[in-house]
Amino acid sequence: MARSVKGVIVAVTSALAFAGCTTTQHEAQRERLDSARQRVALEPTRVAATNAMVTPVSVAAVRAGGKTAFVVRVTNRGRRAVTDLPISVGYKTAPGANVFLNSAADLNYFQAHLPAIRAGGSLTWVFTTRRAVPPAARPFARVGRKRAAPALLTDTDVRIPLTYRYQSRLNTVSVHLSNPTSVPQYELQVYAYAKRAARYVGAANATVTSLGAGSKQSLRLNVVGTLGHHFHIQAVPTILQ
Repeated sequence: MARSVKGVIVAVTSALAFAGCTTTQHEAQRERLDSARQRVALEPTRVAATNAMVTPVSVAAVRAGGKTAFVVRVTNRGRRAVTDLPISVGYKTAPGANVFLNSAADLNYFQAHLPAIRAGGSLTWVFTTRRAVPPAARPFARVGRKRAAPALLTDTDVRIPLTYRYQSRLNTVSVHLSNPTSVPQYELQVYAYAKRAARYVGAANATVTSLGAGSKQSLRLNVVGTLGHHFHIQAVPTILQ
């Protein structure tokens, strides 16, 4: 019988303070934002000019079973919250060439963009790919300067609670999400990762296409590497207005 880890956490997005009610104007803004993100996702994303204030402070690649998970810790040293900044990840070969792994068109939007990060705050972003990264290759991450979609950061308190169960035999995490707010979520991000002796040993990510106001949903995350008994998991809201 598979061993499991059970727990409950309240995932707080970027620690922004939010409050407010839903109006017709808000609904229209959210739909426009979702459409804008979908249009951006149709095009390739590759960061050339990097952001001086929003920077990766650590980049780790977890390799297992021919797959790779990138775990990137990003810090916002600016005085304002930011969102929807493009991010590129990949690795540098021995001869010095850069191989980009999330630059293709038609990827999920948040596979190449960051959710909100509060002023002075940090976010741990996870990207997984079926491509293997050579053992000797050095992973990299670059954050762009300008946001890719017209997202607004207003005073709405958006928190998405979740419960989870890790099944070590299957190496999956079963997650149950609920949205107690009046703010629907589009492309909601779920990230999980684990460290052992200061080294990332497992990670997973998933996108929930839609989680309506007052609704619930379950999903399963496939882990690259292994999570073990102690890991972090969070649901990161992407609609903050």
